[in-house]
Amino acid sequence: MDAKTIISSEDNKTLTKQGVIRVIQPGVFDYQSKQYLIRMRAWGVKFPAREQMGYKEALHFTETKLLNQVISIVVMKDFDQDNIKVVDILLGDEKASFSKESILNGLGWHIESETSRHGAFIISQIKAKRKNIGVWSYGNEYNQLQYKQKKLTPLLKSMIGQNPLSVSIEYWVTTFGKIHRPSCTFYERGRGQLSRRPIGENCRICGGASPSK
Repeated sequence: MDAKTIISSEDNKTLTKQGVIRVIQPGVFDYQSKQYLIRMRAWGVKFPAREQMGYKEALHFTETKLLNQVISIVVMKDFDQDNIKVVDILLGDEKASFSKESILNGLGWHIESETSRHGAFIISQIKAKRKNIGVWSYGNEYNQLQYKQKKLTPLLKSMIGQNPLSVSIEYWVTTFGKIHRPSCTFYERGRGQLSRRPIGENCRICGGASPSK
């Protein structure tokens, strides 16, 4: 097996490793070093769970890209809440990002809170949504799931000037008059305001106030 490398985010030293020995689930794998077996997961991307559509495709992609392949690993966070090391995986001699490729092909979605809205990942997700591929081809399931992962607005703040019993959608209307749904990548980005009765031009990605058109 070819030697692999892992770059520590703490001391920036490169150490020779044995490589990925098994894939646990999409984006999660065991990495065997000379002394330790380390469980790692891909930085900035989340994949479908076993019972969700798209899981098998994401698992196959992970196995194809990581098993018996030459990769480089950059440690982004020593351990997450599940005690798994968070890493950016660079594929082959071209050093293509595994996370970016996963998002670009619609196999997973961008965890913005983890990457601080990494530009390359944002653009890749926009392209995947426009092509309606991977997880984005399964209706609105993943759009809603992604939206729920965003930081929730405190209840009292969300009730100011609004009817707390209302079930209508709050659209994001930018200062340029673009209308975005809650599931849209551009929701609450830049300058704008929330509106239950928006007036303006519908977003081409999410459909704005008329998603069926």
